[in-house]
Amino acid sequence: MQAGDRKAGAVEWRAYWPLTLAALVGYSTIGLQSYGIGPFVPHLEQAFGWTRTDVMIGLSLSNAVGVFLNILIGMIVDRFGPRRVALTGLLVKTGSFALLATATGTLLNWSLLWMVLAVGVVLVQSTVWTSAVAARFDHSRGLAMAVALSGTPITAAVVPVLATWLIGDYGWRVGFVGVAGVWILATFPVVFLFFRDGRKPGEAAQVVAGPVPGLTLREGMRTAAFWRLLVAFGAFSLYNMAMSANLVPLLSETGIGPMQAARIASVMGLVGIVARLTVGFLLDRFPGGLLGAATQFLPVIGCAILLLDAPSVLLLTLAVACFGIATGAEIDVALYLATRHFGLRAFAALFGAIITFGAINAAIGPYVAGWLHDRSGNYDGLLVTVMVAMTIGAVAMATMGRPKHDWRLEAH
Repeated sequence: MQAGDRKAGAVEWRAYWPLTLAALVGYSTIGLQSYGIGPFVPHLEQAFGWTRTDVMIGLSLSNAVGVFLNILIGMIVDRFGPRRVALTGLLVKTGSFALLATATGTLLNWSLLWMVLAVGVVLVQSTVWTSAVAARFDHSRGLAMAVALSGTPITAAVVPVLATWLIGDYGWRVGFVGVAGVWILATFPVVFLFFRDGRKPGEAAQVVAGPVPGLTLREGMRTAAFWRLLVAFGAFSLYNMAMSANLVPLLSETGIGPMQAARIASVMGLVGIVARLTVGFLLDRFPGGLLGAATQFLPVIGCAILLLDAPSVLLLTLAVACFGIATGAEIDVALYLATRHFGLRAFAALFGAIITFGAINAAIGPYVAGWLHDRSGNYDGLLVTVMVAMTIGAVAMATMGRPKHDWRLEAH
């Protein structure tokens, strides 16, 4: 980064840091179901006589619905701007998470509740928040996106412990409502006050037609970079959803107590915050594909550790730290590479298409994890599956190459 770039980046931060902070707070909502369901699993199994597959089918359904909505939401954001989508999404997401407390014990009821939650998931997806940030940051875009996306590591650090405490003291039904209540009270006021992309309703479409540089949806989907990102993000989504939802019960099966398992799982979020900010800083200085490959390979190491016989608490923490680095960094890398390779003209729609493939894998992940556990009585099959998927994803990232066009805002 040149001295002029550093000065320009500082100017961007002075002008738009409230927007980035609001995006961070709002995006934390995306992980409520994936990081929050783990502590509820044994209680739902006990209350309704369900298998682990039964519990996880809801999470799979919520991700499957995204297959049909992600591109549409991206197009709406590109046309009308992200603010209205974001505010609506916060209400729908937290409200539908609270509704999980009304589960009756039938799988039909459980599935319908998760399909309602799925609408909230797509309304708070990453492109809703990063489209506004990318439109305001150019010289410091990597770090700005990293800060905006640091909400998920916070969720990963807080929700397992919060949910475990609420369930232990008040029961699982209060746990769902309590987690949702804490999150809407913490997020909605901040987003309402500070998440503004500076455009009037309808102006986004005019911008797309004019000065905003980049490829159209059709042009972007014809590039090799699009398909490499698709593969890498698909592998990451399978890993992320399967591991985040099952991490607490997986750790508990090593012989430690539920609260200790929740505390170790929270390391994933704490490490993820540091990793996301560090990688965001590095993205403005080093090739994003190589950074993505390095972080995407770390879960392979973490899974190898968990496959050891009776790993110590220290080794369990190290494995979770590997997961945290990958989870904290990978989506930031993918979004950054998308803006650099495709520009901003159809950024939300293009990344919505990538998220769609990710949603398919995210839908498969929890169900496969539950099925493998019910079949074998352990998580070894899941760990091996994750190792294979993330190795493929790391190779896709490593071969991204440099952007063929300069889509920086100042160049147009």
